[in-house]
Amino acid sequence: MKNHIKSILCAFFLGCWLLLPGLVLAQNIPTNSTNSTQNNASQSGLLNRLQNVAKEGGFQTNTDIASTPKIVGTVVGAFLGFLGLTFLVLMIIAGYGWMTAQGNEEQVSKSKKTISQAVIGVVVAASAWTIWNFVFQRFILLN
Repeated sequence: MKNHIKSILCAFFLGCWLLLPGLVLAQNIPTNSTNSTQNNASQSGLLNRLQNVAKEGGFQTNTDIASTPKIVGTVVGAFLGFLGLTFLVLMIIAGYGWMTAQGNEEQVSKSKKTISQAVIGVVVAASAWTIWNFVFQRFILLN
């Protein structure tokens, strides 16, 4: 009975965790409002000022050429791809070890530990990227 309650609580919290972003981002912003036009104008004004400062400093501002955001985005994307591949390999190895344990409790516990560590690692990395992306979008691009 206790395991059943734990399973229900875990499913409830997982469901809340997955549904919460949809509920938080439920605000409908009209596209033709003057606020969105003002926000776009202020963002483009800021970007123009930053590009002018970069030109005066002798930096390249052409977006077709590799820029710092493109390089950072490529590196982060490659890292996340490598992380996903590592997670997949760890899950396959741990699953295979669990299936071939043949009742050996030591091998089963080692496989369970590998699976839990892999899941924790992916959750931590995905959470870190989500927090960084939120901070970048909300505080750096809008100010």
